[in-house]
This record gives sequence, C-alpha cells and structure tokens, in this order.
Amino acid sequence: MNHDKTAKEILSAVGGNDNINNVIHCVTRLRFTLKDMQAPKKEEIKQIDGVLTVVESGGQFQVVIGNEVPKVYDALLKTMGRSPEASSSDNETQGEKKGLFNRFVDVISGVFMPVVGVLSAVGILKGLLALFITLGWLTEEMSTYKILFAIADALFYFFPILLGFSAAKKFGGNPFISATLGAALVYPTMTAAYTDGTAMSFLGIPVVLMNYTQSVIPIIVASYLAANFEKWLGKIAPSSIKMFFVPLVTLAVITPIVFLAVGPVSTLVSDYLADGAMWVYKLSPIIAGLILAGIWQTVIIFGLHWAFIPILLNNIITNGFDPINGMLFCTTFAQTGAAFAIAIKTRDKRLKPIATSATIAGLMGVTEPAIYGVTLPLKKAFIMASIASGIAGAVAGLMGSNAYGFAAGGLFGIPIFINPSGMDTGFVGFILSLLIAFGLGFILTYMFGYKNTAGSASTNQKHAEKEKSSNTTSASIESANVSATASASADTAAESLVEKTVFSPLAGKLIPLTEVGDEAFSSGAMGQGAAIVPTQGVAYAPFDGVVVTIFKTKHAIGLLSEDGVEILIHVGINTVSLKGKHFTSFVSDGDTVRKGDKLVEFDLEGITAAGLDTTTSVIVSNTAVYTDIEAKQQGHIHHGDVLITVK
Repeated sequence: MNHDKTAKEILSAVGGNDNINNVIHCVTRLRFTLKDMQAPKKEEIKQIDGVLTVVESGGQFQVVIGNEVPKVYDALLKTMGRSPEASSSDNETQGEKKGLFNRFVDVISGVFMPVVGVLSAVGILKGLLALFITLGWLTEEMSTYKILFAIADALFYFFPILLGFSAAKKFGGNPFISATLGAALVYPTMTAAYTDGTAMSFLGIPVVLMNYTQSVIPIIVASYLAANFEKWLGKIAPSSIKMFFVPLVTLAVITPIVFLAVGPVSTLVSDYLADGAMWVYKLSPIIAGLILAGIWQTVIIFGLHWAFIPILLNNIITNGFDPINGMLFCTTFAQTGAAFAIAIKTRDKRLKPIATSATIAGLMGVTEPAIYGVTLPLKKAFIMASIASGIAGAVAGLMGSNAYGFAAGGLFGIPIFINPSGMDTGFVGFILSLLIAFGLGFILTYMFGYKNTAGSASTNQKHAEKEKSSNTTSASIESANVSATASASADTAAESLVEKTVFSPLAGKLIPLTEVGDEAFSSGAMGQGAAIVPTQGVAYAPFDGVVVTIFKTKHAIGLLSEDGVEILIHVGINTVSLKGKHFTSFVSDGDTVRKGDKLVEFDLEGITAAGLDTTTSVIVSNTAVYTDIEAKQQGHIHHGDVLITVK
C-alpha cells in the first residue's frame, strides 16, 4: 500500500480538507467528524487501495484500514497540512448537529482513544505481575515488584491528569489547564484529607471530599466546563494579559466548582452506573453473557463499543473488577477461529492469505481484518462466529469471569483476568471461554459457514475491486476487477487441457477484436476474445456459472463458469459515461446463472444517440491460464452459438 496515495484519495473522497472538522484514529480506523456527512463518496472510498470498508456511526464517518492505519493517518495529516493537535480539536458548530447518543459516542472515543494504548499496556503489566506473584516468581516486598507495580499503577492512580489532558483536546480547551485540574483532584493533601476524614470548606461552603484517584467521569465533566469557560474568557480578556489571565481565572473558578459540585455528583453517578451494571449482570450472568457476547462484534462494526468504555473502566475503579469484559473478551477469539477455518478450508488462493493474516491479527486482538476481510463478506461465517461468541460468553458468565484491568483483546490481554489474590474459578472459566470461542468458531464455520464453490473466488471480491484514477480506461478497471478472482479458477483450468466452450451472449455482427475502438481491448492487454456489433439490445449468460460482478453502471459484467473460465462482457465503448442510463440489469453480484439466462438489456438507439459505439467485447479475462483460445472473428452470430473455445 502507498500510504500517501491512499491518504490523498481518502481526503478527496470525504469532501476535502474543508469538510473535515477533525480526524483521529483508533487501532484500525480513521474516524472523521465531518461538516457535511452526505459529502463522502462511500462506494469510491471502499475501492481505495488499503480500505476495508466504511462505517457511519456515533456521528463519525469511519474508514476501516486495518493495521496500517497509523501510517495512513500520518500521511493524511501531512496531506491536510494539520498537526495531530489541530486535527483532533473539534469544531462542531460548523458541522451538522448530532443526536445526543452520537455526541456521547464521539466524545468518549475522542477522549479515550489517545490513551487506550498505554491503558492496555499497563493493564497487561498488572496482570503479569499478578501471575508472577501467583507463580512465586515475585513477592510484594521485592524492589523489582514495587518498581514494576509503580509503572503499572501510575496511570490508574493519576488517571484524572491524563484524561484531563486528552479531554481538553477533544473539547478544544487548553490541555494543560485540564491536566492541572486533574492534578488538583489527586493532590496528596486532598487525598489525605479524604482518607483521614478531615472536614474542609471553600468560602464557608462545605466540601464533600471524595477519592478521585483512578476516577473517570469527574475530570471529563470538569474539562468540558473548563474548555467552554476558557473560550468565553478568551473573547473578553485583553490581549496583553490573556496568556496568564485566562488560565488563572479558569482554574480559580472551575476548580472549586469541581470540588463542591461536579466531583461529588459525578462520583455518585459513577457508583450508580457500577451498581446498575452489576444488578443487570446478577439477574442472570449466563443470559447476559449469551446476549452481550453474541452481539458484541456487531456493536464493534458500528463503532458503538466506545459507549461502553466508561462503564467497563468505572466497574474496575469502583468495584475492583469488571464482569462485563470478562464475558466479552472471548468474541475476538470466535472471529479469529472463523477466519482460521476459512484459511484452512478455502481453495481460493487470494482469500487464503487474507484469512491467514486476519487470523494472526485476531490473535493479537485486532479483529477488523477478520470481520471486514473475511467473515462479514461471507455472512454465514460471521453468524457462526457470533453464535460461538454467545455460547462462550455464557460460559464466562456462568463461571464468574472478571477483568481486573483494561486491555485490548488478544493473547496479550489474558493476564488482566487473573485475580490479584490468585487464580480462581473465574480465570479457569475465562480460559475455557476463549477455547470454546475459538474452537466452536472454527468448527461451525468450517462445517456450515463456508463452502468451496466454483464462485468462491469471488466471495471477497468487493475488497479487491480498486478503481484507479479517473483517466484510467473503464475497460482496464473492469478487467482488473474480474481478474482479481482468477486465482481460484487458475488451478482448475491449468489441470485440464480439455476444450471448454463459451457461447455467444449476443446476436450481431462479428468483427476482429483488433478492430475494436478501445486500445485496452484491441491490443489484447485485457485478454483474448471476440467482438460483436449487436443487433439486439440483450445480453445472455454464455455458460452455467456465477456472476462475479456487475458494475453499478450495468454496462459490464464479469462471469465465472463452472469449469473455471472467466469472461468479461463489456457493452459498448466508454458507455461507463452513461452512468447506467439505457441499461437494465436482471442479475446481481453472486447470482448463479444458467446458459441463456438474461443478464442485461440495453437501448441500442439510445446509446448510439449519445454518440457512443455499441461494439461489445467478450474477453477471456484469465487468458494466461489456457494454452489456446480460439474465437470467431467474422460473420453473423446468434446468442447461444459457439463463440470461443479454450483449452
């Protein structure tokens, strides 16, 4: 992948720099907040090299890239001429208004995304330390343990400082002001006063002291207030004193408000959230695990999982553990098991490496390549993996599995599920849920979720369709797309030297392919075949097989025969410019057709009146596979007559 080229194409397709309020990235996605959500050319973006798919959710336009997203993001910022800080500051007043839930998801993802990598790292380290204590490799009295624990615990202890910095960027405030607010919340004097029960007041108003170490909600609310108050002050403060006046007044006003009202109320809300989550969980851990784990990867597809992050973290901070993530963690292993099943079973040489790499990524906790590149396009595979997830989640719920830290999915996240007091049945159940998820995802997908067929090479073809620049000939684009499915049928064709017949899809006058007025066809660059000047505006299936692709403009159809011959039927020259006008299709991508089935109708007079040539090329797009191709070059032909013979 050319990261610079991909970034430029994405930028253009989302409406350009002027349409972007902000852009951030997570593990696998570019997340745009746009002024006009109708501007992006979704189908065009899906065809860009390196793009898996696009998702609109939570008020964001999300472009799913995969593991290469940090490099594409850096290239995008360079192309946009923005710094990371500028790109992550929101300016929603210029954009369209979002619903309350969409705004919430957008805020949460924007606040937590910058720290999630480090958050996962220290969570894993905490889990490893618990494992080392259990195995007797370390003790809590050892200096080595204390140093490592300081690293693992520092982020959680001083969480308000880091979240304050991140939240201010999201809200468009000064990150150092909000970080200072967070530092005040965990300042040793205030923490000691809470621990000792010391009474405190501010200007005679009693202060309800709370323990804000590891807290989440209070600093986010405080940062929002500070950012908006700071902006207002910036408008009225004299320029000569603005540099120190705005931070001074903001801190002097907002900090007491946080201690007097925001902190206690937010902490109370946090407690209620934790109690509510535990109440729902305790109603039936088995049903909770079955439902939540069963739908979790669907939630991730729409990017809505960020809405759950505060709940998961709040459970850990308030209760010391989180049972919800204990049930959800297995879902990445179910999708990974499904991808592995396809990697083992498929005979499609193009799909096999995609499924294999997706399996490796899934074991590392990144499931987007497995979902968007493998299971979701196959549909049944995604369903099988979701069923496996639900069953595994129910087992985790039954066994009382808990998370004692926060980490991304995958093998490296396993240690956070070890109870600091030692391994228990919850951890045993957790490991069992992972094995069930992976194993059952593999078995169900292998048996019911994927079937090798003549058309299996086209299963994931949409992700291989990459339209190039606008001045690339339409014929080149179409041939590249159809040829992307050649690998599976190549082996079949190469193994046999028997003759295979392609019947004419049209009625009309034959002309030599070299006389076609499009060099992409006449030169043979697209493959060998025949050309017909049609006398009737109907194209029929030239054999029994599968529709690999029919272009949205309906002027070109890619077909794969049951014995492995790939055909491109391109009606007219430059007819892509008609954008589907004068064409009516009767089939869709993936349809099975029999010889003589009607594929498409087209208005010969209308095409001619538009000044376009109706000459239709019928090309064997996997020409290189065969030892000999014989095509009729002259005379008249009826649809259903023998047109091409391949060996």
